[in-house]
Amino acid sequence: MKATIAEPEVLITTIATAAEIIDEGILKFGKEGISLTAADRAMVAVIDLLISKDAFEEYNVEEEKEIGLNMTNFLSLLKRARGSEKISLELVENKMLLTIHNGVKRRFVVPLLQLTREEIPPIEQLEFKVVATLKPDVLEDAIKDASVITDAITFQATKEYFKISAEGDVSQTEIELREGDEGLIDLQVKEESKAKYPLDYLEKILKAAKIADEVTLKFAQDYPMRLDFKYEGKARISMVVAPRVSE
Repeated sequence: MKATIAEPEVLITTIATAAEIIDEGILKFGKEGISLTAADRAMVAVIDLLISKDAFEEYNVEEEKEIGLNMTNFLSLLKRARGSEKISLELVENKMLLTIHNGVKRRFVVPLLQLTREEIPPIEQLEFKVVATLKPDVLEDAIKDASVITDAITFQATKEYFKISAEGDVSQTEIELREGDEGLIDLQVKEESKAKYPLDYLEKILKAAKIADEVTLKFAQDYPMRLDFKYEGKARISMVVAPRVSE
């Protein structure tokens, strides 16, 4: 197995986002690209990502391979790449070699972990009532605005509008988007819905906005939310987060 990517930012940002949610994970090198699905220890969020084979300059995977990694350690090595340097990942016997190309080749040995795949909630079976596609900076601003006020954020959608709001003891913030607004790419509402989510998890996924062209939010009334950050068919970074339901 060998994969070489000429846009290190795609690989680094994807792994950095995952590292915000999980400490360790199992990367799958498959026919379609590199993927990972894992839940955080508190089982509040599931991270689900794919770096498409089309993102790689070279992607040679003869048979599917799964490798366990410490995400923080792996990320620290990836970050040694700068600018337009290429990164190669190669599986040799029971170790992975990470090579950074810039005239001179710098090579690191990435330690592999023996990890057991944990049972993950069946996120593909979730049924959403709202699908809203936004420009990433709209969601980023809304989350950052809410974070200075409180620790939770509310999403609400009707046939007419899509609203993101937060309310603290003394302050509140709100963004409302309607059809035709620049920040709202698409809005599909099967049923009016409103749900609240913990801000700390949404802040963690914001790293994905760095490379994304758009973000799609899927949710329902007091129901888990799925966020999909997509980058030109090269990568998808997704997270499903549990709602914060008022008693």
